Amino acid sequence: MDQHELDGPSLNCLHDLAKVEAERLRRQAMRDFGDEAVDDFWRGANAIWQRGQATAQRNAARFQARLARCAS
Repeated sequence: MDQHELDGPSLNCLHDLAKVEAERLRRQAMRDFGDEAVDDFWRGANAIWQRGQATAQRNAARFQARLARCAS
């Protein structure tokens, strides 16, 4: 196995640890900056993610159209 590959149980353990750490950081941010600031941050992050998704979908559709034109 490559040193960068993880088996299922190891990956699950890392995922669980990451969730625990994310929750700890969330609680700390809420304590340090308040609920409203944390909510604003996540609303902004979600908006950026959605724009990225829309851009990726448009780019995929354009690429697919180009492939279709080249194939015909």
